Amino acid sequence: MRFPRLTPGYFRVLQMQVAGLKAEPCSPLVGIVATLFAIFGLGGSCFTVWKMVNQQQPPQAP
Repeated sequence: MRFPRLTPGYFRVLQMQVAGLKAEPCSPLVGIVATLFAIFGLGGSCFTVWKMVNQQQPPQAP
């Protein structure tokens, strides 16, 4: 599957498509769950990067 380049124009097209749907979420809980998924995803990514940066370097041989 080939993805198009992520350019500002492409994001505008996506926003126009979403705005044209006029679809309401099934319940207010959908937005809350989506926000929690985003927070946990970003938190997990930041934690992983933090762990990678803080890894101790193996001692170098003299």
